[in-house]
Amino acid sequence: MRRTRWIVLGVLPFLLLAADYFYWRFAVGELRREFDTWSTRARAAGWEVRHGEVTAAGWPAAATLRIEALSVAAGGFPARRGAKPERIGWSADAVVLRTRLTRPDVLEVSPVGPGPIVLGDGPPIPVSADHLRLRIALRLNAAPRSIDFGAVTLAIAIPGLGVLGVGDLSGRVEPQPDAGRDQAAMTFSLSAHPVSLPHGVHWGLGPEIAEIAVNGVLNGPPTKGATAAARATSWRDEGGSLELHRLAIVWGHTRLEATATLALDEDLQPMGTGTGKIAGYVAALDALAANAVLTRSAAKAAKAVLSLLANTPVAGQPEEVEVPLTLQFRTLSVRGVPLTRLPRVDWPDR
Repeated sequence: MRRTRWIVLGVLPFLLLAADYFYWRFAVGELRREFDTWSTRARAAGWEVRHGEVTAAGWPAAATLRIEALSVAAGGFPARRGAKPERIGWSADAVVLRTRLTRPDVLEVSPVGPGPIVLGDGPPIPVSADHLRLRIALRLNAAPRSIDFGAVTLAIAIPGLGVLGVGDLSGRVEPQPDAGRDQAAMTFSLSAHPVSLPHGVHWGLGPEIAEIAVNGVLNGPPTKGATAAARATSWRDEGGSLELHRLAIVWGHTRLEATATLALDEDLQPMGTGTGKIAGYVAALDALAANAVLTRSAAKAAKAVLSLLANTPVAGQPEEVEVPLTLQFRTLSVRGVPLTRLPRVDWPDR
């Protein structure tokens, strides 16, 4: 009996390793089938998907696929990297898909050597990062439960303007595809710090935003229509709205904390109301006027109104005020005083 026990104990680790190996083989096969299904559906929807060799790895802890030379485009993507695309596309030297054997419902996507983003007939937009990640919590035959994304030392070279840089970027999206009218279709959150702005634009509050954080809800059913303008119209007519539960921006000597509800007006332009708590508004308005973002008369009027509403600052602390905000007819106003007029949003009609 004792001898049999030792034999069982000696064989058991090999049995466990064998079981883990076959489970890994099964998981890798499922991962490959999911990738092939995605490729087929993308091509059926009019996208062009190309890739090189697909290799499996990751045993014993995870099922991993490395897809070489992956490119995705609408309207065709040139074989030679860096060539001008027709409409929209993206490529990478490789993309790694990974699921842990203990969490097969979570898919991790990591681009390796990301290529430029191409939009329309414009020049390619180079993208680089020390680390890019996408984590998708899957559901069987349904939309994902959540999508988490992040990047470290992200740099986007915008043609004609310069480089937009983000030291650390993270975010989360939770889609609700069955949402109806006035129901939450998606919750989201985003955090970025610090943000270095393109040098090709003269920024009124300085070339770096210390922190941006936002979270909220997008309401309304899935949009319908063949063009962006048609989808925007559908979203508006079905009661679509954007609720910003928190928007925080630290820029120069100014900090903004705001909440807002936005929608689209009859001309498909953003409109809405909100409340903002602004610290350091005097320095901000002076800087915006000095850099011609606001007219001096608008800045003076805004300071006069805000000073009546502001709390008495603690010694050494910046002025702080909480005020209602209004966006209507592309004009952003503070307690009825126009601050600035926003550029028009032109929705593509093709």
